[in-house]
Amino acid sequence: MAVSLGCLRASVSACLLIGLAAAPAFSASPAPQADVARDQDLRLETIGYRLAIANGSRCDGQQMLTGLLFHDIGAYELKDRPAISRVYGLGKGFGIRGVVPESLAEQAGLRTGDEITAVNGVDLDAFSPELIRRTGSYDRTEAFIAYLDAALRQGPALLSVRRGDDVTSVRLAGAPGCGGRFAVQARSDLNAWSDGRYVAVTTRMMDFAADDQELAFVVAHEMAHNILKHAEQSSGVTRLLAQFAVGAGKIKKSELAADELGVELFARAGYDLSAPERILRRAAKSLWWNIAFTHPGTTRRVEQINATIVRLHQADAPPARLLTTARGTTPSP
Repeated sequence: MAVSLGCLRASVSACLLIGLAAAPAFSASPAPQADVARDQDLRLETIGYRLAIANGSRCDGQQMLTGLLFHDIGAYELKDRPAISRVYGLGKGFGIRGVVPESLAEQAGLRTGDEITAVNGVDLDAFSPELIRRTGSYDRTEAFIAYLDAALRQGPALLSVRRGDDVTSVRLAGAPGCGGRFAVQARSDLNAWSDGRYVAVTTRMMDFAADDQELAFVVAHEMAHNILKHAEQSSGVTRLLAQFAVGAGKIKKSELAADELGVELFARAGYDLSAPERILRRAAKSLWWNIAFTHPGTTRRVEQINATIVRLHQADAPPARLLTTARGTTPSP
């Protein structure tokens, strides 16, 4: 929610990737705090999975989605790794932190706590060892996600999976999705943003959304920024500059475009079309002091969203025409 659904960044080195690359991706503690973080990540991933697969044909940069959340030993500080290995049974493979309900991964039989140790016969113990550094980072996990994505483009992948003391084989398929990957940022500002590759949502925004319907519109709006390539087109214009009326018109135009496409993505995934107006009006009350600098007025945004909903109905494209996420299929055109 940019400061209200957007915070469009001019470069990936700005707000988003500071959090993704410079800090461990996950809490090193197996205490309840780590469980809360995992639950937030899984909530966001579940919403993103549903939106991305429903709209898999909307972009040329599709990703193969499975419904899995990963971690690896390199994501944790060196001093914490022995405890992490004991608690999670994590070696040098890639552990499953969460599984999206009804996803392709759940259908394949994968479970939270499993560790993927090989993909199509390639042992993962030797996967990018240079990315396991003293300081924890998400780099090795991100490299594995790209590796698995490439494998799934060739068809279902055969995984070796360690579950407790047993090792089993699982055949996993992927479904094409669109709009970027997803990250929860532990921050106290009411915010969400995109950088062309990721959609990030702050923990405060996760709590602020009254339900998953409202949160899904926040996510859909940011996915729309990615699909429309707004980060590439921003030409150095940032929200900070917009506060001084530098490029504000361009940013406001991009916000309206993201609202319009975001509603289409949201509707295609079968979400409640009353949710966008609800969260926009509540956010405007919380952010009254700076929302006008970077975004069109709330009334204008709500009017456009409602006009888009009417257009979708008139085009005989009922928003409830929903994909079957369990099978990774896309809705009929």
